[in-house]
Amino acid sequence: MNKPPPRPRPGRTRARAVHRGVHRAVAGLAALVLTALAAAAAGTTPAVARPAADPARAGSTPSRSEIYSELGLDQVPADYVILVDVSGSMMSKGRYSSVRAALLPFLTGLSPRDYVALFTFGNKAETVYLGHPSDPKGIIGKLPAKAGPSGVQTDIGAALDRGLTELERPDAAEVGSVVMFTDGKHDPPKSSKYPKSDGPAWDALRDRSDELADGHELAAYSLPLATDETGTAQLARVIPNTTELRPDSVQNLAEYLGRATERSRARKAGRLIAEDAGKGVTATLAHTGALDLDNGGATAKLTLTATTKRLPLTVTGLRAILDGQPLTVTGLPDQVSLKPGAARQFDVQVRGEPDAGWPPGRRTWEEEIGLTVHGKVATPWAATLDDVKFDVPAAVDGPAKGLRLRAEVGSPLTLPLLIGVPLAALLVVLLLWLRQNRAVLSGVLVLSPALGDGPQDHIALRGRQLALVPPQIGGSGRVYGRRFRAADGLRGIALHLRYSPDGTPARSADAVCRPGEEVVINGIRFAYRQDRDGQPSAAPRAGGVPDPMPIPRPGSLPPDGDGPWRSAPPRPTAQPDRPAPSERDLP
Repeated sequence: MNKPPPRPRPGRTRARAVHRGVHRAVAGLAALVLTALAAAAAGTTPAVARPAADPARAGSTPSRSEIYSELGLDQVPADYVILVDVSGSMMSKGRYSSVRAALLPFLTGLSPRDYVALFTFGNKAETVYLGHPSDPKGIIGKLPAKAGPSGVQTDIGAALDRGLTELERPDAAEVGSVVMFTDGKHDPPKSSKYPKSDGPAWDALRDRSDELADGHELAAYSLPLATDETGTAQLARVIPNTTELRPDSVQNLAEYLGRATERSRARKAGRLIAEDAGKGVTATLAHTGALDLDNGGATAKLTLTATTKRLPLTVTGLRAILDGQPLTVTGLPDQVSLKPGAARQFDVQVRGEPDAGWPPGRRTWEEEIGLTVHGKVATPWAATLDDVKFDVPAAVDGPAKGLRLRAEVGSPLTLPLLIGVPLAALLVVLLLWLRQNRAVLSGVLVLSPALGDGPQDHIALRGRQLALVPPQIGGSGRVYGRRFRAADGLRGIALHLRYSPDGTPARSADAVCRPGEEVVINGIRFAYRQDRDGQPSAAPRAGGVPDPMPIPRPGSLPPDGDGPWRSAPPRPTAQPDRPAPSERDLP
């Protein structure tokens, strides 16, 4: 399983960015020295190349110089430890004078807040200058006028010891560079603490370097002035991050020096810009109560803030929407420019009718709705500083809290309609069902024994359902009407009968009787006769033979006898002859 990379210590990332700029600056110093050596060999004075002018930028895009001035690059310090070999071999081919000539423009180009520690080394290391590069000519004037004499040896270990001591001071900058000029190998005198090119003394130097690198960005540069011995091996043994700059690695010294100077400044700018990595534009809403949408809309205050410390930002395509609601939000410009740390407030208007959901009746709706701000975030510096990485979130962040909105929603007619229409439809269906299955009864239902003579009950039919309680025959039941249509087109109301001779459900039976027909239930004949205003009873069949009576359902007859009596039905009492009953006598 792969282990995660170690977490950098505070200030380490920022120091790396500065050190990359220092690398470029030292490379420029190497170019100066090499140019001076070549000029010395040709007997001419070396010319110092200057950075090429940056072309003019159109529109409002700032130039590099404007950006550098806004960033305050001169306020970013770095430590430079410069080690100059003054052994006897440096007297040949004008090497030492070329170093002196190249150091002057290099020191002139440093920031006033940079720190310079200049040492010479031969038989021992000696301090030439410690402090800021406020007087480059005065610093160069402190160097020996010439190297040598010829008997002076080269103690690289002693020089590195002095250089590390200077970088270990309490107020040292986060970025440190060791620059060494030499034309020979490590050749110390007998009294040196570093008699050889390796050993415990060198290990101690490496331990000190590692401890420095743990809290600083440390790098070294070897500028060999001869091709056979460079001193790079000794320098790299102490400071692993060592770069050797050779004459054959430079194609055009003047142009290279100009690019190195500009790149050094760009790296410093990158270090400062890196402090704003991950920072962008945040949106916040002013804390208010519920906003009322009923009077043509509501107004809220939206603030856009640049959270960067150094980068100016722009937001293009700016707009805001309310999440999940058909409401419009206006009042934001299409583009907003923000200076580092600046904020701008806008009055945004919210209009429309919210989708309040259920219930649909007239009510007061209140809810907090999330607001999303859309827009592309960028920096106008990106077009100019194309060699610097900008880590700016492309979207606006927030707001974290939404808008609380209130409105009167729904119609006062909605709820009554939603309730009334289904109820009306249900009522119509019920009425149709009642009309069909519970028709209004009319006429007379005549109950009599099916066999023999006996009492009769005439029950007038009315209403949609009628309880049967024949007073003479006894028993109980019920009757209701249902409309029918016969095959021959005849329409009418059929009686649905249920009857129990003793009133118990165990002996109840059902039958259907149409107008003019008779049915027998449990030994009782039921004859359906329509009233005098209705249609006449069904005519008997041809030949004068009446239709056969319906066959009773199985179990409809009582277990003993053919009626509600346990023996034969009683004969009716003999009555004297009397005229037929009039209509007034009918029930």
